[in-house]
Amino acid sequence: MDQKTLTAKLLDLAEGQETPETWQNWWDEHETELEALLSRGEFLKLKPCRHGFQWVPVFGSQKGAIAILEKSGIAFEASNLYQERYLAELDAFCKEQERVQREKQKEFKASHPELFGRYPKFSKALAKVLDLSDEIQPAATEEQIADQESTLNFTLPSQVREFFLLTAGIQASTGVNLSLSGMFDLTIHGERYYVLGEFWKEADGDQLLLRPGEDTIWYYAHEQDKVKRLCNDMTELLEKKLARYLNEQ
Repeated sequence: MDQKTLTAKLLDLAEGQETPETWQNWWDEHETELEALLSRGEFLKLKPCRHGFQWVPVFGSQKGAIAILEKSGIAFEASNLYQERYLAELDAFCKEQERVQREKQKEFKASHPELFGRYPKFSKALAKVLDLSDEIQPAATEEQIADQESTLNFTLPSQVREFFLLTAGIQASTGVNLSLSGMFDLTIHGERYYVLGEFWKEADGDQLLLRPGEDTIWYYAHEQDKVKRLCNDMTELLEKKLARYLNEQ
C-alpha cells in the first residue's frame, strides 16, 4: 500500500464515507501493511477497537484519521455521522437498560410483598437502585436458620431471624450485602463477632457485625481497623441506616 491509497482511505473515514463493516473489513485486510506504514501512535489511534456497540470502532478510528490528516496538512470536511450514530445507539442502549431495570424493580415488588410490608422505607429505597446484577433471595426456612445457628454456635437476634424469614439474603451492587448462608464468626481485637454482611458506609468491604446476646448492630471499618456501634437493632439498620444510604445513591 502506498501513501496515496492510505490518504484516500483516511479522507473517506474522516468524511463519513465508510460504514462500520467496510472499515473493519478494510482494516483486517491491510492491518500488517498499516503497522509498517504508520508510527506506533498513529497505528493504535487508527485501529478499530473491539466493542459491543456497532458505531464505536469506526467513530474512534475516525478521530485517529483526522489526527493523521491534520498533521499532514491535508484539507477535509469532518463528518458528524459516526458520532451521531454512536450517540443514538448509546441512547437506545440506555433506554433498554432502564426498561429492563424497571421490570426487575416491578418484579421485586410483586415477588416480595411481605418485605415491603415489614420494611417499607428500606424496600422502596432498594427498589429504586436495584441493578440487573443484584440478587434478592427467597425466604429462608426455619430449618435453614437453625442449621446456620448450629454451624455458627450462635443464636440470631429475633429481628435478624425475622428478616431472614422474609429473604435469605440481599446482594446489592451499591454496597449492601446481607446473607444468612454467608455468615461467619470473626475475632477483632480479641472480641468475637458474627458477620451479618457488608455495608460500604465508609469503604468497600466494611462489615456488619453481631455479638452474642445483643440486638445491637456493630460496624467494622476495616481501613481504620475499628469496630463502631451502628444502631440498636435490625429494624433500625434497615429502615433508617440502609434506607438513607440507598436513597443517597
